Amino acid sequence: MKKIALFVEGQTEQLFAVELIRQIFDRRKIAIESTHFTGKIGARKITIIQSTIATQKTAYYFRIYDCRGGGDNSTVKSDVVDQLASLGREGFSSVIGIRDVYPLTDIALLRKMLRYGIPKTNIPINIVLAVREIEAWFIAEETHYEKLSPLLSIKVANAVTGIDLQKDSTESLEHPAEILHEIYHRAELAYRKRKRHVERTVEALDYENLYLNVRNRNSSLNELLDCLDGLLR
Repeated sequence: MKKIALFVEGQTEQLFAVELIRQIFDRRKIAIESTHFTGKIGARKITIIQSTIATQKTAYYFRIYDCRGGGDNSTVKSDVVDQLASLGREGFSSVIGIRDVYPLTDIALLRKMLRYGIPKTNIPINIVLAVREIEAWFIAEETHYEKLSPLLSIKVANAVTGIDLQKDSTESLEHPAEILHEIYHRAELAYRKRKRHVERTVEALDYENLYLNVRNRNSSLNELLDCLDGLLR
């Protein structure tokens, strides 16, 4: 059984990661444990939110940590570093991090900072930047709008974003969460980083389209999917 740890910036990323894993991997062969951190760096406590039991048939065990902090306060990297030793003792073979870029602007500098200070270990560590927010991936999945409302469509989304979602990368959008809210508002719907709003979007996304097509237009999503693809080899 492969054991994989995901460290994500917040609830939005955690809800998406859970559903993405369910869609990519055989549901009969996975177990997922969702947790979140509380407390200050160096004295973090872990609370289990939801867990499925691993069996002899389980091929992949995922533990997804909600680090509960974004922007300048993101603790994804520090939480990875703090948990590495215990993850090694528990037999984890891979670590993946997901964090937003927004509100920071210098992506190259952020990538450099994320690489700095990661201790050498036998466990592969990949921290993926959702450029500029994970909602850019949601916006890019052009088929989900009509599932939410007959007033929504790719045409509406294109008008709001000013790009062609079937051709262009959504990584150019400065504040994707606000833009997604603006798109939904055309149908008198809201998008805020609230559980019910995120769950509605996550459930409407077409994961086959994300996996086969959207990744080719969004390099950060492709980077994450490449990490997950590597687990299947």
